[in-house]
Parts: sequence; C-alpha cells; structure tokens
Amino acid sequence: MSNPQYAPNPKKQTVYTNLQNKKLANVTADDIQKLTDPTFIQSTNQDALITYNTINQAAMRDGNIMPDKGGIITQTQTDGTVAIEFRPPKGEVWKIMGMSIYNTETPTGSNSYYWYLSTPELAIADLPSGLREVFYSSFSSSSTLLGAETIFEEVFQPFFITNSMYIRMYSNMANVGAGGNVDFRCAYMNIR
Repeated sequence: MSNPQYAPNPKKQTVYTNLQNKKLANVTADDIQKLTDPTFIQSTNQDALITYNTINQAAMRDGNIMPDKGGIITQTQTDGTVAIEFRPPKGEVWKIMGMSIYNTETPTGSNSYYWYLSTPELAIADLPSGLREVFYSSFSSSSTLLGAETIFEEVFQPFFITNSMYIRMYSNMANVGAGGNVDFRCAYMNIR
C-alpha cells in the first residue's frame, strides 16, 4: 500500500536534473517519455516511478483533460488521390471532441467521404484502404458544410487518438466546385 506522505529522495532522481530548467507547464509528454522509457519496473526504481507519477499528476497528465491544452486543426485536401490525417505529436494523447467538413466551393453534386483509423505501419499508400486500415465510416453528400453526426452516421461520441493510432480521411472530390478544396476540421483536447 502506498504512503501518501512518502517523498522520494530528490538527490537520487535524474528526472530533477533533466527537468530543473523547465517550468511544470512547459514539460512536454515527450520529455516525460524520454525519461520513463529506459526505466525498468523494479523495486530499485521505486523512487523514480513515484517521481514520474507525481510529475504527471502535477502537470495534469493523469488521464483527465489538461487545462488550456487542445484546439481545432484544419487539414485541407486539394487532390482526391491523397488523404489528410489528424495525428498528435509523439507522446501526446488527444480526445477528439468533434469533426466537420467544409467544401470551400459549393459542390456541383455529391462527393464521397471516407475515414479510417490507421497506424504508421499500415499507412503505406496515399489513400487508406480497408484491406489494411480500420474502415470507420463513409458517406456521400452535396452539402457545403457537414457536421460530426453526418461524418459518424450517429450521435458523436468522443474518442482518443495517439501518434501511433490516428485518423486518415479523404474525399473523392468528384464534384467539388471549380477551384475548391475540402477542409477537414478536428476539435481535440489533450489528455497527455
């Protein structure tokens, strides 16, 4: 059983040396990952493990939404043969809160839209494939603006993505208005 009063010896912790010039708000998930990756789960590393957990909790990286961390990203598709992707930086976890699609010119007819969950090992072509990646949804529409319920064909439920499991989307752009592009938007909040 852990003792909430227990404090690891800071003189033995390399984490303090490595992060001593950073404010807590500036410690990134990548910083923590670089420090924790070489740590084995052994009793001799108890102090280090407790210290990592303490820093993660103090930095709000404990599985809850991090305050003031997140945003809305727009990825623009200009060619019907190349997918866009929403992929967090290494070490980050995003909770996807919503998505939308905007055609910058009024479509001349229905366009088809597809989205997949992918990994770096499976994203080997410009367009995703259900033969390799997880096919999640497809639909056709002639609307200029499409919301999450249309994209997901149901009531939207937030979900998580990482650098190693992320979203790839594309439109066939068959009926995009002259000179138009397709903007895919993703609203996210950082979990880590």
